[in-house]
Amino acid sequence: MKYDKDRVKESLTIEDIHKILKDLGSENNQWDQQGNPIYRTVCHNAAGGSYKLYYYHEAKQFHCYTECGDNFDVFELVIRAKSQKGINISFNQAIEYVAKIAGRTFGFGNRETYINNDLIDDWEWMGKFKKKKKIHIELPSFNETVLDVFVPYPHQLWLGEGISHKTLKEFEIGYYFRPHTEGITIPHRDLNNRLIGIRRRSMIKEEVDAGYKYMPLKVGNILYNHQTMMNLYGLHKTKNSIERFKKVLIFESEKSVLKCQDFYGESNFTCAVCSSNISNFHRDILLSLGVEEVFIALDKYRPPKEHETEEKYQQKLVEYQKKILKLAAKFTPYVRVYALWDYEGLLDYKDSPADKGKETLEELMRRKIEIGTDEGEFNGV
Repeated sequence: MKYDKDRVKESLTIEDIHKILKDLGSENNQWDQQGNPIYRTVCHNAAGGSYKLYYYHEAKQFHCYTECGDNFDVFELVIRAKSQKGINISFNQAIEYVAKIAGRTFGFGNRETYINNDLIDDWEWMGKFKKKKKIHIELPSFNETVLDVFVPYPHQLWLGEGISHKTLKEFEIGYYFRPHTEGITIPHRDLNNRLIGIRRRSMIKEEVDAGYKYMPLKVGNILYNHQTMMNLYGLHKTKNSIERFKKVLIFESEKSVLKCQDFYGESNFTCAVCSSNISNFHRDILLSLGVEEVFIALDKYRPPKEHETEEKYQQKLVEYQKKILKLAAKFTPYVRVYALWDYEGLLDYKDSPADKGKETLEELMRRKIEIGTDEGEFNGV
């Protein structure tokens, strides 16, 4: 039995999502300030996860704010959650699972109707080549007065990494200190300069060691979180350069955008996804700015773990390369796409391509790899 995956996904209500998450082992959800449900993570752990798995109903997407750092739909969540329990299922099996839990048949009486997903995939592939329309996504905004709460002085940590006072002030970077909460504050704005969220670079060692280096900031009873998959950090400052040069360099973190502001000033054509994932919303925002070249500059892969064999590590490294190719494939039908990959050991493990300075970044740009239209195809160095 094959189901229409898009029709199933679009039909899901919040109550349906509750049922699915409960069946996957995540009960008793919480809610954020915008009314989005928050679940215990089941995407990278079998049980006992923290409340860091957010569901954004309008986008029909989940975002894991801990280990994954990814955006994914309900079908991918099911695949990940099942794999944590040692159960490997296919994409079609995940669709069937969701449809049955939610009671979706789309038929008359007891007769289920379905269509061929392979044919749907062909239609979607052809549709990729249609010109993207300008998109209009407006996330909720926050009152600007919250910025007055922060200490308006740069932290030595980022100054020590070479980011100037001028850039930190221009991007409104501050500092927040309260009992049990301390860190560098990073306001996020949309293309129209509206304050849509604030992230905190924690300065609490226990949080950093536990994997909570970057988190949404909470001030009083308000959590200043936002759907990072629907906005790109820095565009309110760099969009003019991106439109002028018709190119964009995509980093993982905000800090890399700030460094490039010092490197290039008004010619800075960078932005950050604030994770290791590029969503379709990110792609469409950039295409709406008229880009013709996209450079994907994710962080260098991690070092080998203790007791991890060389064979296992190389397998994981190949998986990371495949992930970059998959992200590139979102753009290849429309524009030229390149990936920055450190073959020469210019970076340390987990470094951003901008971390070793302007000269190293430009060397990586010179050695960029062009990604072909067919996913998995490299067109040379």
